[in-house]
Amino acid sequence: MLFIALDLLLDLAMYQRLDQFLAARADAFSVQLQRRGPADLDTLLAAYDLAGHTEFFAIYDGSGRLQTKSGNSAGGAVPLPRRAGASLHYDTVLPDGHRGRALALPLSRGGWLVLATERESWDRTERRMHGIMAGGIVLAILLAVAMCLLLVRHAFRTMTEEGRRLAAMSPEQAAQLHVDHLPREMQSYARAVRDALERSHQALERERRFSRHVAHELRTPVAEVRLAVEHALREGDAPALRKGMEAALCANARMERSIHALLALSRWESGLESPEPDPLDLSMLLRQLIEASAVPWAGLPPVQLQGPPSAWVHSDTGMLERILANLLHNAREYGDPAKPVQVQLRLDADGYRVCVSNAAAEVRAEDVVRFGERYWRGGDRDADRHHAGLGLALSQALASALGLQLVFALEQGEVVATLGPLPAL
Repeated sequence: MLFIALDLLLDLAMYQRLDQFLAARADAFSVQLQRRGPADLDTLLAAYDLAGHTEFFAIYDGSGRLQTKSGNSAGGAVPLPRRAGASLHYDTVLPDGHRGRALALPLSRGGWLVLATERESWDRTERRMHGIMAGGIVLAILLAVAMCLLLVRHAFRTMTEEGRRLAAMSPEQAAQLHVDHLPREMQSYARAVRDALERSHQALERERRFSRHVAHELRTPVAEVRLAVEHALREGDAPALRKGMEAALCANARMERSIHALLALSRWESGLESPEPDPLDLSMLLRQLIEASAVPWAGLPPVQLQGPPSAWVHSDTGMLERILANLLHNAREYGDPAKPVQVQLRLDADGYRVCVSNAAAEVRAEDVVRFGERYWRGGDRDADRHHAGLGLALSQALASALGLQLVFALEQGEVVATLGPLPAL
């Protein structure tokens, strides 16, 4: 574009100079021709007849026939343009075969005066200018490419060094990938790489943790099944076989509960399942869960609900139901049978909160801190065969997925679990 612009400007300047020169020569020639008259035409032409082939003259009558020409025209003459009527500048071929620039000027007595000058010297100058411009542009392009290569190499050098350092890192060191010292254009890419590595590390850790937990949780039930079967086979009588089968079924139920809870935790933590919120009546959901848990089990306390008759919120019904069911189940299992479990639904400034409280004289403050910890069953309940120690951990994971807080506290001998806030509709 620069070459084309400079070439157009150069051509325009060259033509302007040539046209100004021809116009001045034609005006002077026309004035002298009018003063001397046709009789002195030969004398006038001889005075303007320059040696060589620099300038040429020719006079045509009104019908376009050649009247006279300059002596250096030899056997030819400067041609009259096809459209002659007013002053006209045009390119032509001179009588000597060279390229030229001509002016056709109408005469007052009729006819046309044609003056032409050679333009090959101007063309040579233009070609030299073209060469200079083309060479300069090519040189500028080469310099620009070289500078771009140097800049890109410099910009990617840090990425190359980080790549070599990253290749020697373990997955746990992915967060140590430096970003701020990279060029601004590369920082977003580097952050994406770092985030991808961190997610891969988290997925790897979840897989490792899941494997460890499965191995930890299934080791004891599998051993119990083996011992029960071996004892039953060794005794050989029907009561022993029945007792061994019952023990195996109990251990199998524990394994089944543990595997279901671990798979659910893994799904929510890895993001394979996400909440699907819908409008729901929280008060009705609590009443349904309390009615479902009202089976007259021996030694379990009743449940009392306090709150408004209707409380509409926006949340995932299945996830919320599982959280509340776990809280109610734990409160009844570990509560004092003589004191009912209290469920309070209240509306605060930021939304509804559900509080589940049960009497727990044996629970200490340091125990509450461990609520939600996997496989912790509390004190001597670690050996309890009816609990996997994953219910509250699953509830914590589900609450986090819903964007809720599940907080446990010990208040005047009671364990209080608070879930919320759920924005009111």
